[in-house]
Amino acid sequence: MKDNLDNILEIKNVYAGYATSLRKAEYVLAGLSMIMKSGEFLGIVGESGSGKTTLANLITGFVRPISGEIYFQGQEVQNFSLRQRIKQFNCGIQMVFQDPYSSFNPKITIGKQLMEPLEIQKSLNDSEIEEKARQVLEQVGLSADYFSRYPHQLSGGQLQRVALGCALIVEPRLLIADEPVSSLDVSVQAQVLDLIMDLRKEYDFSCLFISHDLAVIYHLCDTVAVLDRGIIVEQGNVEDVFQNPQNVYTKQLISDAGYSF
Repeated sequence: MKDNLDNILEIKNVYAGYATSLRKAEYVLAGLSMIMKSGEFLGIVGESGSGKTTLANLITGFVRPISGEIYFQGQEVQNFSLRQRIKQFNCGIQMVFQDPYSSFNPKITIGKQLMEPLEIQKSLNDSEIEEKARQVLEQVGLSADYFSRYPHQLSGGQLQRVALGCALIVEPRLLIADEPVSSLDVSVQAQVLDLIMDLRKEYDFSCLFISHDLAVIYHLCDTVAVLDRGIIVEQGNVEDVFQNPQNVYTKQLISDAGYSF
C-alpha cells in the first residue's frame, strides 16, 4: 500500500496491449507512468491510437495490464478480488462515455436508470433512492418531468447530462470521461462542460478527462498529460504545457490544432 494518499491515482511502468498472431505482445501502453492528485482535473490528449481509451479501460479494470503497478487511493488495483473491483467501479470510480445513446437501456425510464447505481450500492431505502435521483436530475439541469421519460425522448446533450448524473449519484472519488462532448454540437458542448465545472464544486471529485480537442482540455482541466504511442511525453500545468510546450510531439499537436493559447 502506498503512503501518499494525496495521490488518488498512481501508475508505474505499465505495459498493456494484446497478443499478435506470432504470440508477441503488441503494446498499446508501453511503460506508462503517471501520478494524479486528489481533486485534480487531468486532461489526456493524443492522436487516435495513442492509447487514451486503453488507459481509461486499464484504470477501470476493463483491461488488465501485462506488467506494471496501478494504485487507486493507495491500494494496488491488481490485488483486488473480483468483488473489490466491482465495488471500486460502483463507488470509487465512474465513467462517462463518448456516445450517450449507447449508455442507456432504451426500454427503461431516465428516473429508473438514475436510481440503478444506488440500488446496486444498497445503502439507501427505496424512497431515499428516488429522492436522491430526483435531486440529481435537477442538479444536471433537467426538470422533474424527465424522470418518467425514455432515452429516445431526450437529445444527445440531455442524455449526456443524465450520464453525468448516473456517474456522480454514487459520489465517486474519480470520474473518467472519455470524449464525453465530442459527439455533441459546439453550443451543447459548452453547456455540458459548464455543467461539469458546476458539478465539480458540488461533488468534489477528481476527473481524468480524455479529449482530442485541446481547447476543451484548456478550458476544463488543471493539468494535462500528452500521450504518444503508449507513453506520456509531457505532463504539467495546462497553461504551461500549451503555452510553452517542451516536447516536439506536443508542439506538433498544438500546431496541428491551430490554436493560440
